[in-house]
Order: sequence, then C-alpha cells, then structure tokens
Amino acid sequence: MECTIIGGGIQALSTGILLQHLGHDTRMVSDSFSYVDGADTPTVSTDYAAASIYPVAIEAECSEDELIARAESTFEPFYEADGVPVRKHTHYYLYEEPHDEPIPARMAVTDISEHDGEVPTRPGAEVRDGYVCEEYFVEMPEYVPQLHAAYRELGGETATRTVRPGEVADLDGTVFNCTGYGSRELFGDDSMRAIKGHILQVPYDGAEPLPFSYTYTPAEYDHYAYMYPRKETVLFGGSYLKGDIVDGEWRGEAPEKPITIDGVTIPERLYTVTEAITSEYVPIERDAVDVKYGYRPYRADGMRIEREGDIVHNYGHGGGGVSMSWWSAVRAVGFVDDVGEAILPDVAEEIARVDAPATHR
Repeated sequence: MECTIIGGGIQALSTGILLQHLGHDTRMVSDSFSYVDGADTPTVSTDYAAASIYPVAIEAECSEDELIARAESTFEPFYEADGVPVRKHTHYYLYEEPHDEPIPARMAVTDISEHDGEVPTRPGAEVRDGYVCEEYFVEMPEYVPQLHAAYRELGGETATRTVRPGEVADLDGTVFNCTGYGSRELFGDDSMRAIKGHILQVPYDGAEPLPFSYTYTPAEYDHYAYMYPRKETVLFGGSYLKGDIVDGEWRGEAPEKPITIDGVTIPERLYTVTEAITSEYVPIERDAVDVKYGYRPYRADGMRIEREGDIVHNYGHGGGGVSMSWWSAVRAVGFVDDVGEAILPDVAEEIARVDAPATHR
C-alpha cells in the first residue's frame, strides 16, 4: 500500500518504520525533520524530548497507570535489543511537602519512606514524600538519527516541504497525519495548544551517564524541576507554560519567577533547584549551560489516533510523545494492516542492525 506521512518527529518516524517493516511504500513529508536539519525547530517537539519513558501532560481516555503500562511494555523490546540506545536507570519522584496522590504503577516502584539508600535532596531541605522506581530512558541524540537511518534502510523516502491545508487531498495513498501542533492549521483542530518547555544542557564528561534521574518539587513552588542524564550532558527542565502560536509567534504564560541563562528567560527553579541538588555529582558552571525551548503538542480533547476517510491521525501526545510513540504507531498502522505489539521485538532488532552517527546537542 502507498502511504504518505506528514510530519518529521517521533510519531512520524515510528509510524513510517512500522509501515515499511510491513512492506508498505511510504514517503515522509515535512518542512523540518527532528535531529537531522541542523538548527532546532521549536514546533518539532522531538528535538526537545529528554526522554524518559513516562507519559506526562497527556489527555487520554484511559488511566495514568494504563498509559504507563502501554509505554513500558512497548519500549521493553527496544531496551532488550542490543544496539538500540534505550537504557534503564533509577528515578526518584520527590516532594519536600506531604503529597497525597497515589503512587503510579511504575517499574519496581517503592514508597520513598521504604527506600534504603541515598536520596537526591537540596542541601538543608528534607524530602517528605515520593517514590523511587526504575524507568527506561532514551538517548535521543543517538536514537532519533538511528530511526532515520532505519527508515531509509527499509526503503522509506523523505521530502522536505510544507504541506498546506488545500494540498492534503493531493497526497499519495493513505495519509498518516503526525504533525502534532501543525494539526491546528492543517486540519482545523482548535483543541491543540503549544505548551512551552525549556531544556538546560549542562556539560558532562563522566565515563558513564549518571545512574539516576529525579523529578523534584520544592516546598516554595507548585511545580517540579527534573534532571535526566545523557552521555555528554545532564539535562535540567520541568517548565510547562501554556500558550498558542499566533501569526508564527508563541503567545502564552510567562515564568512567575524568571531568570535569564544563555540569553533565554526561564523559570528560576529549573536552574536553582537542580543545580543545588546535582552539583554534588557534577561540576556546574552557569556560563557553560546551554538553553533551548520547544512546544509540546498538547491536545485538550485527548491524543488522537483514529481514521477519518483516507487520513489516519496520530497526534496530540503532549509530554508523552516519545513514551507513547510505539504504542501509537501500532494503533495507527492497525487501521491499514493487521498488526499488534508482538511485532515490536522484530522491529527493534531491525533498528539495532542499523548504525547511525550521533547528533550531539
């Protein structure tokens, strides 16, 4: 079957690889492709994913525990495949104030009160609630270029151009819409929002990535900050500013307590909280920190995976794009082929055989 995929991020890549693996002929069309086009493009949110396999800031008909189970089960084959840059490490979800929400059903999850070991904590503060678990983590600067290479190796084609609303009907075959926020203009989806997030990249030269990550909510803030380790950087983040893109410009919330680093205005906790904790493990120089930002494609009506005539929609994943990518791809491709999650180990092995140079950012 002939298929056209609109989009250049993780949903497009996962969908395209799965279609090619099944023997379909596909072309991926986008004005920008994640990690391979040079400069970062804020609307291609894949460029900014950390990316832990834990779906956040996502609307869905199922529960959080069900989303977690779907994300973890569909990434397990890629973790098990030797040669795909998906690893497992310890993650701490921590609060300085009591927190009464139930603990989600994550891998090897344990209440922090029962944890026998060191807990990353701000100097002079006390962690009073939370949990520790294991989670899959994707080394995105290696993983995304490897997916691009695997897609091409399988025979997939790409075309760099902007698709306008009136041009969709002229695209070849079944169209898979993986445009994220672009669906607002392309398909008139007014429920789409551009949620601005920042990533702070701290240089790191350790022999191995740090063996843990954390999501930490300090007492004086109502939102968290996080740290995730990559091979050559340590990532700080956790901003979630609601807004929209109007006439090509983002318009939305501003940080309540702003500071400026690398010429970018960010919520101060992203640096001050994480620097206070992480400096015990990594030397941090503020002037060496690189800051970038992008827009999560949040859909107030919930992530959309459905067929509409000759168009299959696969978008609106908010902060769960990478986490839900393979689960979503299986569901989307299921509209044109008989496929289930049992195919993912074979797909993972096929990707593992492909070498791709890392794009360090």
